[in-house]
Amino acid sequence: MNDKKIDELINKALQEEQTLPEGLSHRLEERIDAWAATEEKKTRSLPRRRTLYWLSGIAASILLCIGFFQYEASYQAHNRLSDTYTNPEEAAVAAEKALFLLSHNLNKGISQVNNAGQEIDKVNNILSKYLND
Repeated sequence: MNDKKIDELINKALQEEQTLPEGLSHRLEERIDAWAATEEKKTRSLPRRRTLYWLSGIAASILLCIGFFQYEASYQAHNRLSDTYTNPEEAAVAAEKALFLLSHNLNKGISQVNNAGQEIDKVNNILSKYLND
């Protein structure tokens, strides 16, 4: 008996004309389309993001390897340079040139300091002359 009443209620509900508020179906369709679009973007961007992560990881690994090999090459070149002078006479000549260059630059700097000192003395003399008068 219950089944008969349920069927009657269903038939009655289907037969009655139900009115929806104006524009409701259009708004519902827009909302459903927006949800579908966001879900589609999520599913599309995930493989792109994974690909981007893989590519950035590969690029970082390549850069790390290049950096390591560059460091290794410069380290070996530095070791070769430090062992350049096996002959003591060549080492003495190179040291003499380095010391001469150091001496020359030091003398040049000292003369500039002396010139600056002379200029300061001149300025002090001029100032003292005008302040004492």
